[in-house]
Amino acid sequence: MSYKNLKILFEEQSLINDISGILNWDMATYMPENSREQRIKQITKLYDYKKNIFNEIKKNEFFNKVNEFELNKFDKINFELMKNKFDYFNSISVDKLKKKAELSIECEGLWREAKEKSNFNIVKNSFVKLVNLIKEESEILSQIKDKKKYDCLLFKYDRSLDSKRLFKIFNRVEKFIKKKLPFIIKKQKNLKLKDYLNEKDQFNLSKIFMKHLGFDFSRGRIDKSLHPFCGGGTQDVRITTRFSEEDSFSCFDALMHETGHALYEQGLPKKWAHQPVGSAGGMSLHESQSLFIEMQIIKSLPVSQFIQKILQNKIGKDPSVWSSEAIYKIRNNVKPSYIRVDSDEVHYPLHIIHRFNIEYKIIEEDANVEYLPDLWNEEFSKTLGLDVHDDKRGCLQDIHWYGGDFGYFPTYSIGAFVAAQLAYKVRTEIIDFDLNLKKGNFKPIIKWLRKNIHSRGSLLKIDELLNESTEENLNIKYFEKHITDRYIKMKI
Repeated sequence: MSYKNLKILFEEQSLINDISGILNWDMATYMPENSREQRIKQITKLYDYKKNIFNEIKKNEFFNKVNEFELNKFDKINFELMKNKFDYFNSISVDKLKKKAELSIECEGLWREAKEKSNFNIVKNSFVKLVNLIKEESEILSQIKDKKKYDCLLFKYDRSLDSKRLFKIFNRVEKFIKKKLPFIIKKQKNLKLKDYLNEKDQFNLSKIFMKHLGFDFSRGRIDKSLHPFCGGGTQDVRITTRFSEEDSFSCFDALMHETGHALYEQGLPKKWAHQPVGSAGGMSLHESQSLFIEMQIIKSLPVSQFIQKILQNKIGKDPSVWSSEAIYKIRNNVKPSYIRVDSDEVHYPLHIIHRFNIEYKIIEEDANVEYLPDLWNEEFSKTLGLDVHDDKRGCLQDIHWYGGDFGYFPTYSIGAFVAAQLAYKVRTEIIDFDLNLKKGNFKPIIKWLRKNIHSRGSLLKIDELLNESTEENLNIKYFEKHITDRYIKMKI
């Protein structure tokens, strides 16, 4: 009976998270400019309802009354995940959580102005307060869990990771990329199209591909925002994107990435909806699904041939200009970039390593965030070899830190490494893999992902899931092979 009560209460908590998800989506899309103060009150009020839920659990000692031996395999894992969530709320006071949410929303609004004016000072004071709260939280969790402060923040986004493992992985990847980059850059050819895709063309191309990939528009929608993301709630996936007429595929690539996230959300086990075990298995796996779709599939040469066909037949573009070779080369061009979201997949891990190094210095070494632009620029020069000359292209380019997300960035690259390993396995199991891509037939691939990844929810950690689906733990060699095959060995 106690476990049944826990399931009811955690369903309530999940529904509150869904409400928060929709409010946050609205804040990034349609919310009127001067409504932020009320939105802060609305979102922070939700923490009172969460507090009531966890107080009821504590008062009735539901966790102590559950006999774990009576639970089946799935319920045991769900029970452990429940305890993780409860321990977090039991450790951090609701007042601190509400204050953090308030500062996050405040910072996000100030970040928009700061980015537009390329002036970190506009958001600095609020950001310092937010980071101090995050550091307090990490200290509290560190003492309770006997873990590094940064590892406690990582755990919120992925229970499979710790900083020791990340340093080891990132050190190897950084050395690999910097060794291969001169060969890759040497192969690049400057190619410019004589035509471009306007906003309508980009949007139409994106919707066609989303339908081919299996995105269910009856349970999701697309809107514009300053920063692309996938949010919303259970069975209500909200995707946002941005447009740039300077880059014909900016909207398309962003939506392919977010569609990977959305397919994962739409493929989670319905029978475990609103239970911890029915949620996504951490942000690294979430990013693996977006990068599997965007990088492993949609940026491949066979899919470039399908893009050529769609542009010709559906959008009326000249195939002699929009050839598959030109599309492939433009979308896989490798060159240094200041902006992470516009970066090619070879440089991309360097952007993540750069952010990871800064996060670690702030949380573990008490780096002063009042001087974030200086810290950013110094570390950027070390990792990417570029001198940053303005805040807009520097420390203000991402919304994540100003929304309070410390410990999230590493999941992007871990996701890329997982995606490469999954793609290698899928190729061995699906007959006529490249032919299917060329025809735009993604169903066999999505079916494989549904069975092996999406439907598994949070049952397994990364290595456990990869062992079941690929017969080995996370192995960086597949990412290295992917980069070598696509950017050094490929001849077109």
